[in-house]
Amino acid sequence: MKIYEVTGANKTASFALGRLNPATTGHELLVNAIKKEQGDSFLFLTDRAPKLPKDPLTSEDKLDWARKSFNGISIGLAKNVLIAADRLYKLGYRDIVYLEGIDPEKPFPLSKLIKDYNGVKKDLHDYNFNSIRVVQLPRNASAADASGMSASKLRQTVMNNNLEEFKAGVTQIAQPYAEDMFKKLQGIMGVDPVEEGLLDLISFSGNEMEEKYIPFVIKNVRRYGTQRTERLLVKKFPKIKPVDVKRAMRQALDIINKG
Repeated sequence: MKIYEVTGANKTASFALGRLNPATTGHELLVNAIKKEQGDSFLFLTDRAPKLPKDPLTSEDKLDWARKSFNGISIGLAKNVLIAADRLYKLGYRDIVYLEGIDPEKPFPLSKLIKDYNGVKKDLHDYNFNSIRVVQLPRNASAADASGMSASKLRQTVMNNNLEEFKAGVTQIAQPYAEDMFKKLQGIMGVDPVEEGLLDLISFSGNEMEEKYIPFVIKNVRRYGTQRTERLLVKKFPKIKPVDVKRAMRQALDIINKG
């Protein structure tokens, strides 16, 4: 993010914060909405350590990917929305517009936090904006177009070894880098490349897959990550076939992502 001091009459910043792990065409709609608002445009990505299955990329990797995915907006990292607001205040902005998605499952929106701490001095943030305007954006998660695309859906295309579907969820300007990101995510998420249609020819382990292998992965992958969980799975079930190790990992991560 380019850091500069705001001068002149333009002291308004419009911004949003999200995980974007990784950025998608769905996030591009958010970026476009930010750019339509008044003032300068900012996008903050949450600065957190990678943790499978929902946060495979490091902060630096997802920042690099977001910058390849969007243009015309300043993109940086922030631990949380209060830190992001504080940073804008220290840059000289005195009026902000915060954009957030409408999520029925999260009745406590981040915009309330921004307003609640306006003028409240804390060690990590200290801001006092003249105005805070909130724009709530509707989203149809079941939509087949960009409005329904999300990072979890894009990660699922990696689990499915489907490069073409992955590319469909990537912004146009990021297309030249899409295959490299796909392969990076495959490596991080423990997905081995397979030829199209090959999985349909593979025999499965029946009840053992559902009753033993998948529950074992779900229980351990959050704590140990994919690579170590694979090793533990083989150690726990020495007779498991290599193809069933991959199948158990894939199906378990799919269950976790959907949950």
